[in-house]
Amino acid sequence: MTPKPAPSGRPLLAPRLASFGTTVFAEMSALAARTGAINLGQGFPDTDGPDEVREAAVRALREGRGNQYPPGPGIPELREAVAAHQHRFHGIDLDPATEVLVTAGATEAIAATLLALVEPGDEVIAFEPYYDSYAAGIALAGGHRVPLTLRAPGFRPDLDRLAALITPRTRLLLLNSPHNPTGMVLTREEATEIARLAVAHDLLVVTDEVYEHLVYEGEHIPLATLPGMRERTVSISSAGKTFSFTGWKVGWVKAC
Repeated sequence: MTPKPAPSGRPLLAPRLASFGTTVFAEMSALAARTGAINLGQGFPDTDGPDEVREAAVRALREGRGNQYPPGPGIPELREAVAAHQHRFHGIDLDPATEVLVTAGATEAIAATLLALVEPGDEVIAFEPYYDSYAAGIALAGGHRVPLTLRAPGFRPDLDRLAALITPRTRLLLLNSPHNPTGMVLTREEATEIARLAVAHDLLVVTDEVYEHLVYEGEHIPLATLPGMRERTVSISSAGKTFSFTGWKVGWVKAC
């Protein structure tokens, strides 16, 4: 997309965003709707999620809960539920008042985290292929995306290559496991080596874990559970993928 010039001659769009057009998900969803094709371009399910989840939301609305502005960090009951989830499934203890933030879906969480942690000129290493908001979020923050390409047939990360990509300008690793779109799930050995590199180079790590409950082979290993990672990891997840209500746009950030 070529930025349109303002009357002054200066492009209306910031140059760092000039290379980004319409998201591929919007394009593919529009094409699928127009042609009647099966839509494989966006991660939403064929059916709605459990009736009990939907009915709980209906009851809350009828009881006047959540219909007005919530506290900035999110409704306390939801933050407490996120903290309880982390303890139940991963053995992570979080203070819901200070270590959990509710967002409008995981995409907002990713963008806000990158804006908060990345300075202009910082390098961000991210798996490739990637959810397309990653590149835009890094660009918005003024960072430089450094791809670590996952290659067929197994789409395993090349950890020697990862080590070679780290420079003095590297600020953080942006990791997605279970991975969208390949389905790759980091093994414990891979996650442990990534954690070792992060600690050795004093890197921050942002983990996109929205598919954490959609694992069919292997196990999901949150990097925050590994030695030295709790204090340097920002973990992001979402109710949309877990409960199959993607339109609700409820996400959260967990960090010290």
